[in-house]
Amino acid sequence: MRRRRRAWDGPPLETDLQEGVVGTWDPLALEQVAENLLSNALKFGAGKPVAVTLRAEGQAAELAVRDRGIGISEADRARIFQRFERAVARREHGGFGIGLWLANQLVLAMGGTIGIESTPGEGSAFLVRLPLGPEKAGA
Repeated sequence: MRRRRRAWDGPPLETDLQEGVVGTWDPLALEQVAENLLSNALKFGAGKPVAVTLRAEGQAAELAVRDRGIGISEADRARIFQRFERAVARREHGGFGIGLWLANQLVLAMGGTIGIESTPGEGSAFLVRLPLGPEKAGA
């Protein structure tokens, strides 16, 4: 029996994905990182478009997830990568406050970094940098 896919009824996703970005990363960890960042962007993006960009820059791959939502204050940015920390009250948006902590732990385990740029009321951009694999290192 074939199942029909439901049309996406969420905010528009804008993607700019460079082909051929190859690394020696844990695929399940990378999937979890991308899922957590995208989930947060959709949850806090105020229904506005979410942009996902993937690029090879030098010896690193850069994955950026940007929303145009509520943003995160500077004080909250300092703590959102800690376990059980949240930038907003749980009753407002749900969740347990472990998604960004987990994403950070996984990115660090793969030798990368994760950072944030945000302006309250204008949105947030999360940038993940991971070292490229041997395939790109000699290119």
